[in-house]
Parts: sequence; structure tokens; C-alpha cells
Amino acid sequence: MFRIILVVIPFLLFVGFAVFAQRPDPPMQPNQTMRPIASLTASRTHRPQRIREGTAFKNMFVTILQQADGRTVVYTVEDNQRRFECLKNLTLERVLTTMQEKPERQYWKIEGEFTEFHGENFVLIRRAVVAHSPAANGANVP
Repeated sequence: MFRIILVVIPFLLFVGFAVFAQRPDPPMQPNQTMRPIASLTASRTHRPQRIREGTAFKNMFVTILQQADGRTVVYTVEDNQRRFECLKNLTLERVLTTMQEKPERQYWKIEGEFTEFHGENFVLIRRAVVAHSPAANGANVP
């Protein structure tokens, strides 16, 4: 009887662990996403050089566009290659209001600072002035 117990208990433990190991992973939370680490590092290597957090800028000559998804993006005028998403603040709200009232205003001279998040730069606009032509001032991006 004692020998049977010594054989049955380890067998039941083994079966229990085997069944437990085959359970599916718990469901993800709605706001979680899973991406392989390799894709994260690969996507970061192809991005242009970042500008460090807190770097201030003055007289950056840009065009400002509001995208369909609600994000607002600034494009530097000098090469139209550098693109930065704007952080929402009162200055940006005033710029967007001006753009809605007078859509012909395409060029802006802005001051502010750069921020970083997940390897991407963002722009916090502190001051924005309408510029009348691309030749008015050159961009000054660090």
C-alpha cells in the first residue's frame, strides 16, 4: 500500500505540471501591444538622428499641417524632410485657429523646445509668428 502511494503521488504531480504547462497565456490588456524586440531595434536604426530632450530652438521656419487622425505635424521648410509632431498646448491651439480662419497662412516662424519619447522627437511650440514667404527666414534646427 505504501509503495503504491509513493508511485501514484509523483505520477499525479508530473501529470499536473504537464497540464499546467500547456495552459494558454492569459489574455492581454486592451492597451497592450506585443512587438518582437528585433522589430523595435530595427525601426530605431532607420530613424534620423534624434535631437536631445530640452534642446531649445528659435526662428525655425516651418509649415504646420493637421493630419486626418488629429495629430499636428510641423515640416521644416528648408528641406521638407524633417518632420516633428507637435505637443498640444495653447500656442498650438491658437495656430490652428488662425489656420482655420485664414487658410492661406502656410508658413510659420516658431520658437520652443524639443522633447523625446520612445526614440522620436516632438516639438513643444512656445511662440509662433506668421511668416509671409519661405524666403523670410531660414530654418534653424540643431
